[in-house]
Parts: sequence; structure tokens; C-alpha cells
Amino acid sequence: MNTHDGYVMDVAYPPHFHKEIQPVWLASLAQFLGTAAPDITRPYSCCELGCGMGINLLVAAATNPLGQFVGVDANDKALAVARAAAKAVGLTNVHFVHADFAHFAQSNNLFFDFIVSHGVWSWIAPNQQKNILQLVAKFLKPKGLFYLHYMCHPGATPMVPIQALLNDLAKQLPGTSEQKLSAALDFVCQLDLAGAFVDQPQLSDKIRALKQKPPGYLAHDFLTDHWAPQHSVDIHRLLAQAGMTLLGSANALENLDNLSVPGAMQPLLSSLASPALRERVKDLARNQHQRSDLFQRAPTPLGQQDALRQVDALRFQALPKASLPGAVTFRTPIGEIQGPSEVFAPLLERLAEGPATFAELRQLPAFSEALGTLSQSLQMLMWNGDIHPQRPDGLDTSEHVSRLAAWIERNQLKLQIAADCGTAVHRLDDD
Repeated sequence: MNTHDGYVMDVAYPPHFHKEIQPVWLASLAQFLGTAAPDITRPYSCCELGCGMGINLLVAAATNPLGQFVGVDANDKALAVARAAAKAVGLTNVHFVHADFAHFAQSNNLFFDFIVSHGVWSWIAPNQQKNILQLVAKFLKPKGLFYLHYMCHPGATPMVPIQALLNDLAKQLPGTSEQKLSAALDFVCQLDLAGAFVDQPQLSDKIRALKQKPPGYLAHDFLTDHWAPQHSVDIHRLLAQAGMTLLGSANALENLDNLSVPGAMQPLLSSLASPALRERVKDLARNQHQRSDLFQRAPTPLGQQDALRQVDALRFQALPKASLPGAVTFRTPIGEIQGPSEVFAPLLERLAEGPATFAELRQLPAFSEALGTLSQSLQMLMWNGDIHPQRPDGLDTSEHVSRLAAWIERNQLKLQIAADCGTAVHRLDDD
């Protein structure tokens, strides 16, 4: 098993697409959160730290011609796939750098409007985490957005001893990382069948669910010497020291406390004056196991009229497989929420006719006196995969998008590009 600073290197991390790290999504959420976001109607730059095979940047580059994209990864096998794909698609606005974060910090001379890192922080050594903080502090532009995904307490806590056991077992086993992981997981499943977790049924369920996931993914997830969930407030303190301000979450639902925290807890949450205490309580209320936090350097909070003016300009479109007009059932981590027909039917009916701006949607009778309800409903539909903000530039991307779509098809990835939104959506098996 080949490792770098305690992290698996002999197998490339499988490609996973995340809409939450795309520039249009991040800029739109920042605007919903009442701050001036990077201007994506003009040329801008974006860096992904730990880009793997580059699927997120390939989609971003093909659908956002004004952006310049840089991906950084220490795994040369993964980058070989990314570079070959970029060449096949003919993309000239994405570049992949083979380096760890320390070397990239020394060699880089670019500044970025967006820096994103998904599936990296909680799996790497503390010195590499410090390198990420240094990169963000040094190379993120004022008003720039930083997205950080990480494992957190309390939801990830029960898996700490399981990961330690898997990692220790793997070190005693022969073969590749994938082979070691499969054999170690088989042993843990035997422990489960023998009753080792009889008093922890939720942990038993999680272990059994792991058997359904690809060994390559699990090897990266569990065969690291630095698997470490953290308290979100500790992460926020570190980022504050690096000059970052927490805006909220890149998960749109988690910015809506009245929908993502049990109702009986909301008065208690509101009684807390400390933002850090509120975040800690929200993590407990949601049994949060991972977070996708959105930070900004030198944010410019907007007044009510300016905030409304920028949100008014956001244009939304319905995505494939959008919910039918009517009531919408949202399956959230705290249970099902029934979105009433009188709110969601007019929204979905209007967007089924074609894209519409926030300003146009608030002319609908249901929202003429309820801007807060409209904003909240749109963010819920975004989170649910029903709608997405469009790119504001309106430039033609058809040539690169068609080539990338062909590459995606050849590589049997279950993605469909949503070019006007600067993103992609996951295809279902029956598509």
C-alpha cells in the first residue's frame, strides 16, 4: 500500500461530482446570505485543493467560459485522468497541478475568487491542514469564497473506533489498498454478525451500508492515519485566524434553521447569544456527521435594499426530474417536511414554463407580500435538486459541453450536464 503523509496513494479516488462547489452555486448562496459575492459576470478564478480525477473542475470549465480553474492533487494517477479528459474535451481554461499543498503554496503565484476543498480536510495530516489554511490566507482574494467540507461531531463520532480498526487491520494484510480494505471490512462485518455491536444498532447499520460502496472509495475514506472528525466551532476558530468569516453552509437547507432544526429546539437555539454556541447546538440537533461550510474573506454585508437588488437578478430554471407542481415532500435529516401546495405549486408551475428571475417570481400572488417565504422556498428547491440558479453570462458553451458529455458517457458516469446553470446533475439508473 503506497501512502503519502499517511494518506492512500496507490488507488485514485473515484470521481464524485458535488454541485455545492461549483461557482454559480456558491455565488448564489452567498447572495442569499446577504453578502456581495465574487462577480461571475466577469473573468474569475477558482482553485480546488484535492481535485482527484477532476470531474468537478471539468464540468466547471466546460460550462463556465469566464472562469479559469486550477486543480491541485498529490496523486499523479488521478491527475493523468483529469489531464487526458481536459485534452479530449479541448478545455484550455483548466489546469491540473501535481503537488502537495506545501509545494503548491511555494510555487503558486495566482490569486483566486473561489477556493474549494471537498473530502480532504478530515483525512489528511495536521501539517497538511495548516498548509490549506496558509493557502487560503495567502491566495484568496478579498470577497473571495472558501468552501470547506469536513467530518464533524457528533454524527461521525461513532465511526472513530471502526476506522481505527479498519486501518490497523489493513496494515497487517497483504495486497493493494482496495484488497486490504475489503478484507478488513469483511472482518468487521463478521464482528457485527457475532454481536459486537448489538447495543449500537445504528453503528451496525452503518457498517453494513459500507459493503455497498466501492472499495476504492472506502480505501480513501478509511485507510488514512489521520481520520479525524472535529467540532465545527474549532474549525471556525482556525479559519477566523486565517482571516475568514463564516457565512453559512453550502448546503442550502442548513442555512434555514426553522427547517433544519427540530421545532421544539428553535426557541432554545434563539436564546443563545453566541454564534459559536448556536453552531454547536445545531450540530447536536442534526446529529451532524459532516459539514460543507462557506467562508468569505473580507465580506461586505449588504443593506436590505442592496441585498434584494442582487437576489432579484438571480435567474432560476427547473432541472430534469423536478418535482411536479403541487405539494413537495422534503426528506431532511430531521425527518420529512411537507412543502404546502399553495407555496410550491405556483413556483414549480412558473418554472416549468421556463427560467425566471427572483424579481419575476416575487410578482406571483403567493409571494407579493412574502419575500422571505419565496427566498426560503427557492433554497429548499435548490437543495432538493428541483431547480438551480443560471449562469449570469449567457455565453455559448455548446461545443465543450457536447464533448464533455461524450466523455462522461464513454466513462459511464451518471451525470447530465446542465450547461445554463454551470453544473451537472446526477442521473438515476432508469434515465
